[in-house]
Amino acid sequence: MIGGDALGLVLVYAYVGVMVVITERSRFLRDHSFHRKFIHVMIGNIALFWWVFETNYVMSLLAAAPFVPLLFVFSKYGGRRERNDSKLVEGLKGSILSTASHDGHKLGLVYYAISWTILAFFAFNDLVIASVGIVCMAYGDGMGGLVGKTFGKRKIHGNKTLEGTLAVFLFAALAIFLIINYYNLLFDAGLYGTRTVPMAISALAALGLGAYVAVVELYTPGEYDNLVIPLSTALIVLMAGI
Repeated sequence: MIGGDALGLVLVYAYVGVMVVITERSRFLRDHSFHRKFIHVMIGNIALFWWVFETNYVMSLLAAAPFVPLLFVFSKYGGRRERNDSKLVEGLKGSILSTASHDGHKLGLVYYAISWTILAFFAFNDLVIASVGIVCMAYGDGMGGLVGKTFGKRKIHGNKTLEGTLAVFLFAALAIFLIINYYNLLFDAGLYGTRTVPMAISALAALGLGAYVAVVELYTPGEYDNLVIPLSTALIVLMAGI
C-alpha cells in the first residue's frame, strides 16, 4: 500500500474513533440530544486531511465504504432495549451510533457514508469538488438542524423553521468558502491541487451554493438530504468549473 494511503487510513479511523469516544463520554452532548449532530458535523472535517490519500480505491473502498454496512447494522438496532435481547443486540442498542441513528432519521448516517464513498471514488482527482459537497452537508445541514431545534420558532415548511434554514445557508456558505481557501493554501504550499480559486469567485460560489443547500435541505424529505445535498452540490461545482 502506498504511504499516503496508509497514512490516510490511520488518520480517518483514528479521527472517527476519537469523535465517537468524545460523543460517548460527553454527558452534555447526550443530555441535550446534541450527540447525533455533533457526529454529523465533526465527521465532515475529514475533508481537511483526505487529500493525503494517493489512490481513489483505497480512499473510497477502505476508508469510506466500510462505514456503510457498519452504520446500517447500528441503525437496525437503534430502538429501545427489550427484555429478550441477546447480549450482542443489547450492546449494539446501547452504543452511541445506534442511539444517534434512533434519535435522528434511521438511515441518515448510512446515506452520509454512501455520499462519502461516491465522492471519494469519483471526485478523487479534484477533492476541492468533493470537499465542498461534504462540508456544505456536514456544517449546513448539521448546524441548521441544531439551530432549528434549539432556537427555531417560525415554521415555514413541515417542521422546519426559518431560523434553521437561515443557519443552513450561513454555515453552508461559510464552510464552502473556508474549504475552498483551505485547498488554496494547500496548493500554495505545494501539497495538493493543480490550481487556486480566486477569493472573489470562492465568495460568490459560497453564497450561491449556500442558498442552494438551504432550499434543498428545506424541501428534501427525511434522511435523503444526506445524499442529495453533497452529490448535487459537488456536481454543480464540477459543471461550473470552479
